[in-house]
Amino acid sequence: MERKVITQTLVLERSFVHDVVKAVLHTIIFHRYFGNVTPKSNCILAVVTYASVDNADVLRTVDEKVEELMQTISATGETKSQMSLYFTETKPRKAWFSKSEEEICWEEWSINIHSRIARTERELNQMHASAQDQAKQTIFSVIQQVDQHKDHIPLIASPKGNPFPYHITVASGSGLWSSMIKRAILPGISS
Repeated sequence: MERKVITQTLVLERSFVHDVVKAVLHTIIFHRYFGNVTPKSNCILAVVTYASVDNADVLRTVDEKVEELMQTISATGETKSQMSLYFTETKPRKAWFSKSEEEICWEEWSINIHSRIARTERELNQMHASAQDQAKQTIFSVIQQVDQHKDHIPLIASPKGNPFPYHITVASGSGLWSSMIKRAILPGISS
């Protein structure tokens, strides 16, 4: 089975990156989390509402990875970063004298983030409006993508919990090329 790769690009003022990226990640996970889900409604930028999974582990993981992303973004200039969200399935791996499990990636979401710094109040207001539009469009795009692309999702083998583990990785501008090369070379997931 070949993994489905979906790319989203965001160009945001640094102060809006945290909330918008968090909203996008939560939207993707909400629509790909196949366990029992308690939905939670969230609002960012005063007008954009999104759903998230109300699960302490999911909330903590997303918060930690968004904070890791924010550490890679310059506070004084333009920065390019990338987050990847992988969904995997666990399959038994047969070896000569042992059995083990391997994770096989069936879907990857690549979020390219171009962070900028507003120089004036007017520019900040324009970037705020742009962030609202990008957040709405990206969340809508995620919903369309998950609705249209379902054929690659593996069969659910276990009725308990979320049957498909997910992993979030962060690459800064200097690590973008190396992380893309690693993903191209390695058949499974990598960070």
